[in-house]
Amino acid sequence: SYTNTYGCSHNNYLVISIISPLLFSCGNTLTNPRDSKQYTTVQIGTQCWMAANLDYGIRVPGTGHQRDNCTPEKFCYNDNPANCTTAGGLYQWDELMQYSNVPATQGLCPPEWHIPTENEWSTLFNYYISNGFAGSPLKSTGYSGFNAYLDGTRFKNVNWNFLNFATFFWSSTARGNNKAWAHGMNTYNPSVSYYPGSRSNAFHARCIKD
Repeated sequence: SYTNTYGCSHNNYLVISIISPLLFSCGNTLTNPRDSKQYTTVQIGTQCWMAANLDYGIRVPGTGHQRDNCTPEKFCYNDNPANCTTAGGLYQWDELMQYSNVPATQGLCPPEWHIPTENEWSTLFNYYISNGFAGSPLKSTGYSGFNAYLDGTRFKNVNWNFLNFATFFWSSTARGNNKAWAHGMNTYNPSVSYYPGSRSNAFHARCIKD
C-alpha cells in the first residue's frame, strides 16, 4: 500500500514462488527450473560440468548488442533460432555475467551453478595433463563426455565465424576493463587456447556446479 504526494492511495501485490531445488547427482540430467530446458552433465575429476552449451534467454538479433535491461538475452548463430536449439546461445560477457565482475558468479547459469573461473578451467585442463593436450578429450570427438562441439562464434564486428571449425567458451575472470579470459578449441589442434577476448564478442557458455 502506498500514498503519493497528492494523497492518492493504491494497493498492489506480488506473488513470489519459491521452488525447492530437485535432488541432483552429477551425470544425471539437469533441468533448469526457469525454463525447464534440460542439460546433460558429466563428472570430470572433482568437478561437475554441464555437458552441453547454455541456452537460456530471449533471442535478440545479432546486429546489435545485448543490453542491461533485466531480460536475459542471447544470440543464435547466424540469427537462426534452430542453432540455439542444437548448439546453445552465444553471449557477450557482461550479459552472461549479469553485469557483475565477480569471478564464479551465477550469471545466467541455473541456480546452484556458476560460470567457471580461470582456476576452474585450469583444473579441468590439468586433469588431461595440461591445456596443450586437453582439447582432444574435451571435444565432441573425444572421450571425456564434455562434448565441445565446434559451433562457431560471433565477433564484435557482427561477424559470424568458425562454424564447424572452432568454438570459444567464456570464463568468469575479467582481464582489465574491456576483456575477459576465454578458451578456444579447433579442428586441427589438440590443445585449448587461452584467449583474452573482447567482452563484446559473443561466445558459448558452460556452467559448473557450485
